[in-house]
Amino acid sequence: MKKRNILLLYDNHDLDRQVLRPVDYSTFEEAWIKQGFGNAGNKLYNTAVEQYLTKEDITYSYYTGDETAEEINEKYDMAIFTTANIFNANPYVTPELEEFASAISKFKIPVYILGCGLQCAGYDEIGALANAIKEPTTKFLKAIYQTGGELALRGYATKEFLDKIMPNNTAVVTGCPSFYQRGSGLRISNEKVLEEQFKPSINGNLKYLKQIGMLQVFEEYQNSVYVDQDELAHVLYFHHARKYRNTLELVRKRTLCSVKLLAENRVRLFYDVPVWLSWFREQNITFSCGSRIHGNIAAALAQVPAMVVYRDARTRELAEFFELPNQSGFDKRKSLYEVYLETDYTKFNQNFADKFKNFEKFVISHGISHDLEDRSLFESKMMRHNWEYPELPGKKNLEHIRSDYRKHQNFYGVYENGLDRVRRLLIGIGK
Repeated sequence: MKKRNILLLYDNHDLDRQVLRPVDYSTFEEAWIKQGFGNAGNKLYNTAVEQYLTKEDITYSYYTGDETAEEINEKYDMAIFTTANIFNANPYVTPELEEFASAISKFKIPVYILGCGLQCAGYDEIGALANAIKEPTTKFLKAIYQTGGELALRGYATKEFLDKIMPNNTAVVTGCPSFYQRGSGLRISNEKVLEEQFKPSINGNLKYLKQIGMLQVFEEYQNSVYVDQDELAHVLYFHHARKYRNTLELVRKRTLCSVKLLAENRVRLFYDVPVWLSWFREQNITFSCGSRIHGNIAAALAQVPAMVVYRDARTRELAEFFELPNQSGFDKRKSLYEVYLETDYTKFNQNFADKFKNFEKFVISHGISHDLEDRSLFESKMMRHNWEYPELPGKKNLEHIRSDYRKHQNFYGVYENGLDRVRRLLIGIGK
């Protein structure tokens, strides 16, 4: 049996690479600071890719940044680039396209991009994005195709974008790899629970949820839980410095609601995917809703009904591709339970298997992997460990915030209202 040796071109983030063993939360703080940031959605994405490559006839390694192009060409059969929103006009992101194009142009092995997509506010901005980054994107595409590689895209908005850049590109829309890790048989029931059994999990940037009036859900459903992906990691998992207990700073940066939820033990952040997925069932979560696409994909993988509240083209195209219920903004005239009752997963269930097979066809046709339904080797490696929600290293932070909130919640409410008035004033001046 000839083994394929695959290089994963992925961010040098140790936390996101710890897939086959639980994260060491005693060193989480140091790892988070070292890599500069984190996002549990990246972990969900990366777990899927590693699952597809965990086969007897495949070996894979992460790019370290030290290998030369010559060494890569000598050692590996192909490279896989996992990047979600590379087509982005952000001035901090755009230069990366040039850098990637330059690096890939030196490869003599095929480079495959899995689940790449665009980043812009809405579909009506796709043309403007194409004009803004046409030159670096063209170089990037040419570099990929010159290696004999190909691109698998997140959605049809990204395909429309690439068609404006290079009309003859052969990129294939496959959705996000993260959604296929439970196989083609994934289904979400349309059966509804009674309101007294309704227990929602909410995800999304807290300031955005406040902006669209969705924070009221936490008051309406006292059993609801906020599933964070990055915003409050420093409170939950950092343990060395008192500065992470600054309640006033949290109110300013993350809303008063974040402080209240922390004080009430209603915040969870999962950096081990098995724990994340099992939590939905263990806690009897009946609905997931919010603006984090991977937060809702995680729920759907656990067969929990989910709805995406999209705020940009990136999130919208993926929700629409998978036919996951989605909407722009939040109708404050409806209760979340009413929103839940209106969700319908018929199309999702009817078409998911075909989407899975389309992604698997892409993977097999390019020799990347095979039989994505067979997860036996991956699962046997996962079963070597106990996967549990950790004791939080930041428990002293939480104790301080809980005490501080109880003593001064009225003051913090006045403080946040003052900040909101200033923000509204500045917006008015800006107009």
